[in-house]
Amino acid sequence: MFDGPGSARGERPTTEIIGVTTDPRHDVASGGTGLYEFWTADGVPVYLHDTTLVSVELRPPERSLVLRFDYDQPQWTPALASRTPIVVMQFDDVVISEWTQDPDSDDETPADVRGQVANFAHFDGKAFRLTTYQSEIQFTAGRLTVRLLPRQT
Repeated sequence: MFDGPGSARGERPTTEIIGVTTDPRHDVASGGTGLYEFWTADGVPVYLHDTTLVSVELRPPERSLVLRFDYDQPQWTPALASRTPIVVMQFDDVVISEWTQDPDSDDETPADVRGQVANFAHFDGKAFRLTTYQSEIQFTAGRLTVRLLPRQT
């Protein structure tokens, strides 16, 4: 049970989520898809299974984790995301509980799918688990900010 400052007795802490729709048909709780499929606050669909995880930046002093996904295949990019095909997720107040990397995946997994997202679950109000074909990261976060950016040319 969480009894920290600012919480009701027995209430679980939840991650503050910024940049994601609150529409229950397309938010992170809809259909149990978590961050695997959702819409931004501006109504742009994000389908992480159609992106490639291109960077993971851990910032220990700030306790933040920044993930960058790229719609690098035009045929899989939603029309509304074509001008902003880079998905950036910044998690703050992060505690990483598990981070595993498959050392044999480079030999077994084709290069074009190594960064493909297999799942991105959000559970217990504050916990996340990102699974790609090469790795898995499980963590909690106090805040998530989602932004879509144009590709730098």
